[in-house]
Amino acid sequence: MMAKFNQNNTNKTLNPDGFPAYRMNLKEELVTAVLTSMFGEPKFYGSTDNDIVRLATECASAAPEFLCKLACYARNEANLRSVSHVLTCVIAREAHEFTRTTVRNVVVRPDDITEIFACYKQMYGKPFPNALKRETAQVLQRFDEYQLAKYNGGHRSVTFRDVLRITHPTPKDSSTEALFGKILSDTLATPYTWETELSARGNTRAVWNELIASGKVGYMALLRNLRNIVKCGANLAPVLDALSDPERVKTSRQLPFRFYSAYLTLSSEGLMTDEIHRALEKALTASVENMEPIPGRTLIAIDVSGSMMTAVSRKSILRCADIAALLGAMASRLCEDATVCYFDSPNRWSLFNQKGYQVRHYGKYDSILEICRASVFSGGGTEMDLPMQFALEEDPSRSVRPFDRVIYFSDNVCNQSWGGLRKTVQGMADRYRRQYNRNFWVHGVDLMGYGTQQFCGKGFNLIAGWSESVLPFILLAEKGIGSLVAAIEAYSAPSLSPDQ
Repeated sequence: MMAKFNQNNTNKTLNPDGFPAYRMNLKEELVTAVLTSMFGEPKFYGSTDNDIVRLATECASAAPEFLCKLACYARNEANLRSVSHVLTCVIAREAHEFTRTTVRNVVVRPDDITEIFACYKQMYGKPFPNALKRETAQVLQRFDEYQLAKYNGGHRSVTFRDVLRITHPTPKDSSTEALFGKILSDTLATPYTWETELSARGNTRAVWNELIASGKVGYMALLRNLRNIVKCGANLAPVLDALSDPERVKTSRQLPFRFYSAYLTLSSEGLMTDEIHRALEKALTASVENMEPIPGRTLIAIDVSGSMMTAVSRKSILRCADIAALLGAMASRLCEDATVCYFDSPNRWSLFNQKGYQVRHYGKYDSILEICRASVFSGGGTEMDLPMQFALEEDPSRSVRPFDRVIYFSDNVCNQSWGGLRKTVQGMADRYRRQYNRNFWVHGVDLMGYGTQQFCGKGFNLIAGWSESVLPFILLAEKGIGSLVAAIEAYSAPSLSPDQ
């Protein structure tokens, strides 16, 4: 007779460093990989691009609707473009019945179209699937001449003229027919954009003042050009007003680390002022100010080990550890009582004490930007048990209230162990529950998507992503309402009515 209760644990595996870990199921592994991906960019343990395509292909067969919702969620909620294009291509090839919904929600800007076709061509070659051509022919007609000219692609491998020749759309009216004629004849009117104006007239104070006053410079362009605007001496007041406007922050689709990147760039060049600092701080605060507070005591564990030192992209000055520190600081703003633990491993290279961690307490209204700037990045091994070791040893007399939860911001590739035991950190969480708080929660915010984890089972919540949108899932899980995967399963694509 087969064992009914004492079954083999088939969930165990090894992480990229060969250390014991738990494997994720298909949906969990795909979600963590997708929501932590700047597709085409390197990671410390190697790119996860091939894993994403492999997992997405498996999901297209096993759960195609979930894959469709994940692509829409990645584009519209996690604000990740390239990886949503990759998922769209997999869906168009492997789950064509979901192409319509996917294309209509992933295409937010006109250049999403050309990127998707260029991506499909690179991944699979020709011919393009009929469902992709048919839905693109419809979606293309959403955009006007200004939008299409702005994102036409210039000398890139796929332009809108190429898309028209591939999809052969039937114009919805005479004005659209005329617009398609301009695309084919390459006679679209040159759009008035900050790019064309700077190219034609130079990066000067007068040009920037005119551009700012025109209202034609979008939120992302203002943020990414903040250094240039400051250096040329342009009128900064309307720029800072726009950047700090809570409503514009929420509709800007900016990942939080973009604000921190601007802050670091200006600070490194001696261009930071109190006014700019306040505006960027207000923008970051606006992202979390309406979120539900996190009650009780919270231990926030920030991974600053060597594997977290990889830059987010080849062009970025931000590292994965910076994202961990930023999200940790934003989480601390929500907490009633937060203790922040930075950890790597206790070795001779460590900047920390002999135990391998550094603990700090921040007030509820401390500056998010200053907390990040003060973070210590050590670069040693990833000893994920250290925050739990601190929690267990914090006060032998337990004169302090036990922690209600720990929130890890990490790549989850543990490669060290307390006392030399090659075990996952799950046992330490179980021990804490037995000794101090049986309702203790572990929330793992995965920042790199390598596909393994150090915790599992009841009282563990797996989250993934670089956006402040991961933070509400802390309380949702504790209330039993649902997980990130469950939220994606229930996700309803935005702004589409049934008859569209």
